[in-house]
Amino acid sequence: MTFSLRSAPLAGFAALAAIALVITGCTAEPPTPVPTASDASALPPEILAIMDDPNYEGGRWGLSLIDLETGKTVLAMNPDEKFRMGSTAKILSVTAALDKLGADHRIDTPVIATGPISGGTLTGDLVLRGMGDLTLGAGVKADGTIDVQTFDHYDANVLPGLATLPAEDPLSGLDSLAAQVKAAGVNRVAGDVLVDDRLWDPVVLDKIPITPIVVNDNLIDFVVTPGAAAGDPATVTWRPQTAAYQPAFAVTTGATGSPIDLDVTPGDGGALALAGSVPAGAAPVVHTYQVPDPATWARTLFMEALVRAGVEVTSDPLTANPVASLPAAAELDASAPIAVYTSPPFAETARLINKVSHNLGANQLPLLLAAQEGKRTLDDGLAIEMSVLENGGLTTDEVTVTDGQGLPDNVITPAGLTDYLKYLTTTATFDTFYDSTPILGVDGSLASVLPAGDPAIGKAHAKTGTLVGADDATGGFVLETKALAGYLDAKSGKKYGFAIYVNDVPLGKDPTAVQGKVIQANADIGKITSLLYGLY
Repeated sequence: MTFSLRSAPLAGFAALAAIALVITGCTAEPPTPVPTASDASALPPEILAIMDDPNYEGGRWGLSLIDLETGKTVLAMNPDEKFRMGSTAKILSVTAALDKLGADHRIDTPVIATGPISGGTLTGDLVLRGMGDLTLGAGVKADGTIDVQTFDHYDANVLPGLATLPAEDPLSGLDSLAAQVKAAGVNRVAGDVLVDDRLWDPVVLDKIPITPIVVNDNLIDFVVTPGAAAGDPATVTWRPQTAAYQPAFAVTTGATGSPIDLDVTPGDGGALALAGSVPAGAAPVVHTYQVPDPATWARTLFMEALVRAGVEVTSDPLTANPVASLPAAAELDASAPIAVYTSPPFAETARLINKVSHNLGANQLPLLLAAQEGKRTLDDGLAIEMSVLENGGLTTDEVTVTDGQGLPDNVITPAGLTDYLKYLTTTATFDTFYDSTPILGVDGSLASVLPAGDPAIGKAHAKTGTLVGADDATGGFVLETKALAGYLDAKSGKKYGFAIYVNDVPLGKDPTAVQGKVIQANADIGKITSLLYGLY
């Protein structure tokens, strides 16, 4: 599942959000005959019973199941109505990027020296140029692949207790660049160290800056280990360690089975106060802090990498990135770099984005498309993405895209999406896209959605999506979308494209009831998927 709570946090909601990942599934003997449906009256009764549950009163269901060989609609409910996509929107942003960039596309992140190097001294500035590399070495293994976690640190605060960190050093890309600067004969930088983050115009989505410079997803990772018994202080480590922040810890060990309750409060001068509790006996818990200024963050970390490499820097690493001192982009474009870090192929980035439903990475994609064509805005990139979708048969009557991740203004019809899924099977990059998506009950955001032994495990490649928002009319909450869409290898041996949506479900005000209804929606989407596997 991809979970986004776009409202004031509910008490205890994040802790129970993890439970919502455990989706039960079931199968049934196929009815005779197998129905072909375009309305609710023809739906298999097992599926209709789920949709008619009182929990969904006031909500809307949408479903489309098509035969990938013939393109024929096998089952449908409200197939031509628009539904909020949630993170199924990443199907669109990733495939558009694959179409325009290609699976083998790599991003070079250069370092430019703006003056001469003489006697080991650079008389001028050193400029690190952000070019949109999502990882910049973080999580990149020795073989060049990205170490994708089942639960990524990007969702650690929403799914507490589940996220894990890759073993690889998140600063490996910056260390590589710093070593190259040293090898180029630079022992001392007499000028400043700058980060050029001007590849596209500034964009903030869901309160997160979407920048072309990213180090460790622009996150600080805290790893909290409970003490031996309730009341003992917890142990905290953090990475990447930097002089830019001075964390202080006040985390205790709670009773066995108590909720994870962690919060970071920023203060002046880089102070960060991590407080709360973790339950006794729990595995180490990852909690993150989103840095507000990614360019300044990258500048400090790069300067510290230079010092580790034996390069003296004379400017203050803790001041804000001096954007006004940057040379014109055209001047930097014309300069040969003294250091370059090359990303893994885009196929690897696509796999990371889809497997863990990486919002920052997905939101970079339309901006990368814009930059590739010499344009600068999110609207430019979305127009390029839409041109790919239209080439695949989608029309503006069927889809609206406003970002890469799937915030609420992104809508699509179930029939439009399944038709597009069929189109994708004819494209040169289909295998790359297919391999990038989570496998039902096996990995990524679908790793835990079916119980052990369910026959549908491994039988679908699909993207999830979940959005919970405020219900202004009632002062409570609403399940804006729960979604699952992708490819199904059914029990019959036939291959299908499918899209399942439920939107606009009132959740009420009571936190316990809200939690239960979101968990149930996840369970029911799982049941429907397992039923589709067994029925068709």
